Amino acid sequence: MDLSVVIIILLVVILGLVVILGRPKTDDRIDSNKKSNEVSSVGIVSNVNSPSPSSGNSSSSLLSQLSMINARNFPALSKNQLPAKVLAFFGRKDIVLEIMGRAWERGGSICIYGEKGTGKTSLVIELAHQLAPKYPDAQFYIDLNGVGDKPLPVSKAMAHVLRALFPKEPIPDDPAELTQRYNAALKGKRFLMIIENVSKSSQVKRLLPGKSGLVIFTSAERVILPGCVAKQVKELFPDEAELLLFFLAPSAKRWATEINELCGNSPLAISLAGSYLRESPDLPAEVLIRELREEKSLLKPEGEFELAEDKDKIEVIDRNVQPIFNIIYRDMRKETATVFRKLALFSGSFDEKAVAGIAGDKDGDHIKRLVLLKLLEYDTLNKRYYLHELIHKLIKAEIRTSEKILTHRNLAFYYHDILRDANELYENDEDALESALNLFDLDWFNIQAGQKWASQKSSEDAKIAKLCGDYCKEARVLMPMRHSTEECIEWNESALTASRESENIESEKNNLLSLGIQLHSLGYYDKGIEYLEDAQALSCKLGHAADEKKSLDLLGQCCLNTGKFERAIECFAKVLEFVRLEGKASKEMEVLNMLAQACFKGNNLERAELNFKLALEKAQKLGNKAFQVQILDELGRLCTTVKKYQTAITFLKEGKTLARQTNLKTKEMSILENLSMAYMQSSKHKKAIECLDGAIEIAKKLGDNRGQGIILKKMGDYHRSLKEFPSAIEKYERGLPKLRKFALIPLEYSLLENLGNSYLEISRYEKALICFRHSRTLGKKNADLLMETKAVWNMSRTCQESGESSEAMSYAELAGKLCSGVQIDDDIKKLAAEIKEWMIKKVESEIKDSGL
Repeated sequence: MDLSVVIIILLVVILGLVVILGRPKTDDRIDSNKKSNEVSSVGIVSNVNSPSPSSGNSSSSLLSQLSMINARNFPALSKNQLPAKVLAFFGRKDIVLEIMGRAWERGGSICIYGEKGTGKTSLVIELAHQLAPKYPDAQFYIDLNGVGDKPLPVSKAMAHVLRALFPKEPIPDDPAELTQRYNAALKGKRFLMIIENVSKSSQVKRLLPGKSGLVIFTSAERVILPGCVAKQVKELFPDEAELLLFFLAPSAKRWATEINELCGNSPLAISLAGSYLRESPDLPAEVLIRELREEKSLLKPEGEFELAEDKDKIEVIDRNVQPIFNIIYRDMRKETATVFRKLALFSGSFDEKAVAGIAGDKDGDHIKRLVLLKLLEYDTLNKRYYLHELIHKLIKAEIRTSEKILTHRNLAFYYHDILRDANELYENDEDALESALNLFDLDWFNIQAGQKWASQKSSEDAKIAKLCGDYCKEARVLMPMRHSTEECIEWNESALTASRESENIESEKNNLLSLGIQLHSLGYYDKGIEYLEDAQALSCKLGHAADEKKSLDLLGQCCLNTGKFERAIECFAKVLEFVRLEGKASKEMEVLNMLAQACFKGNNLERAELNFKLALEKAQKLGNKAFQVQILDELGRLCTTVKKYQTAITFLKEGKTLARQTNLKTKEMSILENLSMAYMQSSKHKKAIECLDGAIEIAKKLGDNRGQGIILKKMGDYHRSLKEFPSAIEKYERGLPKLRKFALIPLEYSLLENLGNSYLEISRYEKALICFRHSRTLGKKNADLLMETKAVWNMSRTCQESGESSEAMSYAELAGKLCSGVQIDDDIKKLAAEIKEWMIKKVESEIKDSGL
């Protein structure tokens, strides 16, 4: 047979196999003949049937798929977050034409405002898709509705954007740093942002940096912003309403006008009515009209005054949507209604597995029915379900107390398992951090709700108390990367209380350790020490070596930062024993360095030098040049302290060479500063100044104004110590404006004091007084009594030198009064004695001169 014929036959066979294997299963989609696959309130619903979900408690199958959870699978977590385009978009043509007729190349803002259920979101999505090509860098979707009655803080919205742009990076705790990073991330980018449920202009202003982005936002009322295009959305025009109803339920065309009027021409109400008629082919439209009239008559009438006969009527949530909602809900199968009510207890979007595990819809039949009836929305891009805000409010009013208890419990346990899966994914594979964080982010609102419920109910049940602690344990790594330390502390404090009430020692230990970690990261070292001491004791009692080591490590760091050097040395020495047993050379190197730091600060200098040298040996064996530079710098400082100047110079020179080779400019700058100190102490003044000249050149190249200010102050101090006062003044004058920018009050005060004393040495009394006045202002501003008193005394000294005796005495008396407080430290007492001694001598001198 001809070879070409064989090849053709093989290609045909392969193509056939591809077609057969690639064909979707019948249970992966709803009957394609139904229009419900294509229509939403003004748009689409597609692919609502997916394979039957497994039980919510089965995590093995979920874990096997977690590595696929990334931004590509979930656009809501990527930088291209626009919801699916509404294919069957009805109405609002006048607004669309007007907005699209404008030039949007330079960014700006568009406000779409109106009542709930009027189709604001559908219109915003339509506009966003049409304008998206002008903003190709990123498109974000943010809902400021938050959870419960609290709106989502703007800081959380900023975090959402940063998470999309930099998925593996932690979110800053500090609001100023968060804003700075947010603005820097979006600077110059052509981005489009949809923001739902804006309530005030400041929310939009903070989220719209510069002029390169476009924000389209929805709100209940008009939000005033400079240059903002605002359009109100009301009910549909009659012809638009008829088109929508006809598209959903063609058989209802004859009664369209009457149905739409009873629905108030509300897009949401018409969508519900049309979907209900389509899914109930045996229901005559006349019956629906009669029921709508009856339902509307049961609602309380509009207006402030209530008649006696209206007292028993139903409270109105939405006059247009509520009647059709009540009709559909009343006609619903009991099992579907039960699932529907349980869905109202979710705090965010959810998937089919969650519905199966929490609401009991094992086959997904009930949620499919709810989607067809437009009572439940389906996000085709992210394969997630959610409730329209108005529908959520209506169904929430129907929840039964017995259902609440069981559903909340199921939800808490289910989302703990989701959190555990995300944590396990990261622990088993650090390269899967993005996937783990995305899983955590996607279900955050439900995880948060589960933890809150467990915290509130922990005193009622030991199992729930343990669950409360387990939430914190599983969130220990991922949560600090996404949420503020304050939130983490709040979680752990509630869990600690629960574990103590239930006498669960292991859970108590976990929560103590978590609190210690978080307080350490916030810089609350004293409070952190309390928790970490208890965590270490319980870890030792339980025989949990890893947690004992972690507790001791953090405890040592907290003690190091609070001046408890002896305890810090004890902790690091014990950590070193653990690390040596583990045989982890890199960790041993780090602990040796921390132990040396504690010994150095605790004035145990010989032991500090020994441990620094051991750490250096480890770094050299591991080839860790950056760590070698750090240790050489520390050894240089230590040797300078113990007056081994030549040894210090040798270490620092080696560190400088290595820093230059590895391009560690900031470290090289630090080493040059310390090298200058060693040279100065060994009377090699010229070399000391040369080192600082080199350091300031690096600071200039790095654009480090703060560093330049500090180095210039050091140069001034050197010149002053050499009695080169004009040179000292020149350096101080250059360094002062650089330090002022960074509000480094102690440094700025010291510089002003030294500058004033330098002017005093060359008899520039007016200049000296100006410096001391400024330093007094800093003392007042910083509420530092010693600073203020010293400044006033320096003013007195200046007047003494200039011969202004009365002014000198006035300032001395004022300084004396400042020193006369009850709570004064030793430095102020010493200064007070100096002032008193001068005043006595002055009085004695005046008496002697007067001849009395």
